[in-house]
Amino acid sequence: MKKIGLIITNLAGSGAEKIVIQMARMFKSKGIDVHIFLLENVLTYDNINDLQIHLLSQKRDIYKVLKIFGDKLLANKLNKMVERIESDGTRFDLFLSNSPSADRVMFESKQANIRYVIHNSYAFEIKEFREMGKVSRANKKLKLYRRIYKGGNLITVSERAKNNFKLLDIDYKSCQTIYNPFNFEEIRQLGSKKLDLPEESYLLSASAFRFVKRHDILLETYAKLKNPPPLKLLCPLNPELLKLIKKFDLEKKVEILGFKTNPYPYIKNAKMLILSSQREGLPTVLIEALILGTPVVSTDCVSGPSEILTGKLSKYLAKVNDSDDLSMKIQLALKQYPEIEDKYLDKFNQDIIYKYYEKNAIEGLFNG
Repeated sequence: MKKIGLIITNLAGSGAEKIVIQMARMFKSKGIDVHIFLLENVLTYDNINDLQIHLLSQKRDIYKVLKIFGDKLLANKLNKMVERIESDGTRFDLFLSNSPSADRVMFESKQANIRYVIHNSYAFEIKEFREMGKVSRANKKLKLYRRIYKGGNLITVSERAKNNFKLLDIDYKSCQTIYNPFNFEEIRQLGSKKLDLPEESYLLSASAFRFVKRHDILLETYAKLKNPPPLKLLCPLNPELLKLIKKFDLEKKVEILGFKTNPYPYIKNAKMLILSSQREGLPTVLIEALILGTPVVSTDCVSGPSEILTGKLSKYLAKVNDSDDLSMKIQLALKQYPEIEDKYLDKFNQDIIYKYYEKNAIEGLFNG
C-alpha cells in the first residue's frame, strides 16, 4: 500500500486546512494510507474521525520563539513519528507540505520526496509588506522562502500563483500547477442539509476576518447597493469587524453567523456569494459556491478567481479594492446570471485532480 503524509500548521478552519482534509479523503478513497501531521493541536472540524491525525505539539508558542531551532525540534519529532509509522515495513512515498510554517519544519526534516504546496501569492504578500512600510518583515519573508524552496519541488494551486511565485527569483528544482480537489457529490449532499435560518433572500461572504480579505471593501460596497438583501458573514465574531459594520451604519442589515463546520447549506441557499479579497491562492469558497449552483461575484485578485470565473462568468470579476466596480458587478449579477455549467467546474473534480497527482506529483509513485 502506498503511503502519503500531509503536513500543515493546524486544522483551524481556513481554506488550506479544508483542502488538506479533502486531499486526505481523496487519496484514502484510492486505497492509499494517508497521515496528516499537525504542528499544533488546533482542530476546529468535528467530522474528521475517519482520518489519521498526528500532533507534533500541543502548543507551538515555544517553538515559534526558538525560530530555526524550534523548527529543528519539531522536525526531529516528525522524523521519530515517521519512523514509528514506517515500522510496518512501508515507507512514505510522498510528503505534501501545505503552509510556510510546515514547509520550514519539512525542510529541516530532510525527508525524501517532499512537495511544497503553495496555497497563496507569496510575491504579492512581500509587496504588500513593503507598501505598508514593513520592509524588514518583507526581507525576512523573502530570505526564508529563498532558503527553504531553493532546489525544492513545488506545487502551486493555480497558474497565477505559479507566475507570482516566479517573481521571487528562487532557483527551485521543479514547479507545477495542480488545482485543489473537490468532492462534488459530498459538497452537494452536505449543502442539502436543513438550514437554521429564517427563509429569506440574503447575500453571503464566507471569508475569515483578515486584512487581505478586505471586509472593509465588502462593507463599503454593500453600503452602496440599492435596497439589497441582508448580508450574512460566515466567519467568527470579531470586535474589529463589529466596528467596521458600525462605521458603515449597517448593524441592522449585516449579520455575523460565526464559524460553521458545515457551511454548505448557507452557501447553497444564498442569493449570491461575494469575495472581496486583494490576494488569494485558489479561493475554495468560489468553487464550492459554483458546485452548489450559487452565483458568485469576486475581485479579480492574484490569484485564482480568474481561473474559476471563466467564459460567461468572467464578467462578474471586479477590480481589486474598488467598491464602485464591485457594487456594479453585484447589481449586474442580481439582475442576470448565466447558467453555471459543468464545463466551468470539471477541472476541479477530485477524480481529475487525482489523475494529475498520478501523472505529475512524483514519477513512479502510484504506478511504480
